[in-house]
Amino acid sequence: MPNRPTPSDVYDINKKTGALILGKNRLEEYATKYLTHHCREALENPMPLPVDKILQEENLTVKEVCLSRNQDIFGCCLLLDGEVEVYDENGNSHMQFYPAGTILIDPKSEAMYGEGAKRNTLIHEALHWEKDKTYFAILAVKNAAASKKLYPILCRQSETFYEPPEGKKTKENEVKWLEWQAHRLAPRVLMPIDMFKKKALELMASYSSGSNNKEPCCDTLIEDLSDFFIVSRASVKYRLLEVGLQDEISQYPDYDALYAEINQSQQFTQLTPVEAYQMLSTDSVLRDWVSDGRFVFADGYFVLADKKYVSIQDGVLHLTKTAKKNLQQCVLNIREQKYVSYKNSAKDLIGFAYLYRDMSYAVDSRILTFHPKYQTDLKVEPDEAYQAFSDSLGTDDEEKIELIKMVADPQVTLCQCLWYLMERRKWLYPDKFNEETELHKNYHGKIKNDDYNNMGPDVLMAVCVGMKLPIRIVEKLFRKSCIDPDQLSYQEPFKTYFDIIERLPGLPIHDFNSICEKRGIKKLGTEIKMKKKKAI
Repeated sequence: MPNRPTPSDVYDINKKTGALILGKNRLEEYATKYLTHHCREALENPMPLPVDKILQEENLTVKEVCLSRNQDIFGCCLLLDGEVEVYDENGNSHMQFYPAGTILIDPKSEAMYGEGAKRNTLIHEALHWEKDKTYFAILAVKNAAASKKLYPILCRQSETFYEPPEGKKTKENEVKWLEWQAHRLAPRVLMPIDMFKKKALELMASYSSGSNNKEPCCDTLIEDLSDFFIVSRASVKYRLLEVGLQDEISQYPDYDALYAEINQSQQFTQLTPVEAYQMLSTDSVLRDWVSDGRFVFADGYFVLADKKYVSIQDGVLHLTKTAKKNLQQCVLNIREQKYVSYKNSAKDLIGFAYLYRDMSYAVDSRILTFHPKYQTDLKVEPDEAYQAFSDSLGTDDEEKIELIKMVADPQVTLCQCLWYLMERRKWLYPDKFNEETELHKNYHGKIKNDDYNNMGPDVLMAVCVGMKLPIRIVEKLFRKSCIDPDQLSYQEPFKTYFDIIERLPGLPIHDFNSICEKRGIKKLGTEIKMKKKKAI
């Protein structure tokens, strides 16, 4: 009795919807079929695929436009006439009409990730045009009756490794399978299995013979294949494994170093506040993801700003039980791996936010990395969904309304505003004030007695940080003290103080000061307190 085919073995068309059904074991077969029709010579000799020629023959038009704020979206293909959300240079979005047969490419993504990534995206979208037009045409007829609009499939980095659930018969899941197919097929079309393997073995033989004076190692092989097929180094790494060459390449001495990202990464690594701030300060990729209040820093993670995932205890942010059980849904996946430098290691970190971890006590070096492609299961809602939570950090609505009234009232002093906040936080005694601000206890009485309205900006900043106030409230209090925060924010150390509050709201004073110390910035409170102790 013949074995019953598994979902991985299926290659068929859904008769009702027109959707391609393609199992994992049939991907190479479909890629071969595509090339047989569009570029047979790529199946006969190793060669870089003539992507532009294929697009031209298919009458596909390529346009460059920004498709996301955080560079998650590489591109999309309009299978029908329709509108797409695009962004201007200031991050503002609007809907733009494009005719069917238009491929949109994000120029920022291209600039960052290079020609190989662009070619992968173009073939990815050309595959949608080839295999999914019928599905969308049928869907358009159904949706017209229901007055629903269709939106094109977006090529997201964060869905690179996403695999939809099997057996879930919904339109959304069916579309996700179409995108899964395009992600898996694009590198197989650019690097067809037999010709890629042939070229790889030829190169390995030339290294062994010494005919090309190149060092026999994974790094050299990956670089040469990347240059030859005009694809990214990351694509080559995975393709070498897919075509069955792991045993051969694992003999090279640098195999572990080159494949540490794939084979040896620890997922969802907790960061110290210092590490979190360093990663945000040094790379725009992570900063773009965390911006606009979508994420807050709690218990070592960047977590979605939602009360379902974040609780506030004594002003400090913590993960909820739900968050701890579902990190993949609500936390940015920052990974840790062993790190060994090699000739092209910098190329393999393009597009990553990364930080070399301080592991002086450990035997090997470690690196922390963030990349959109590893944010597979993150359940992100539109930005507005997180704004209310972000706005509530450090102060509740009642407190905020009353404080804004007090700040606006010229008859109310700065000390009275601060004492109102201190009473609500039960900072009724000097010891508690000292613990939260690291300022001398004497300041507590001076504020309580309305006798310190001329306090310096360093003291006011320490009080604001101790109260874990959001940036907008801090700015209002500085203006109340007749200090312009806009002007002050251009001067160190206040430039860094304001930046920490904005990027990592709600940090306790000791974590705040640990960042200052690491960056060589004057710590808050401590110096003043020490001077007072010496005077005594």
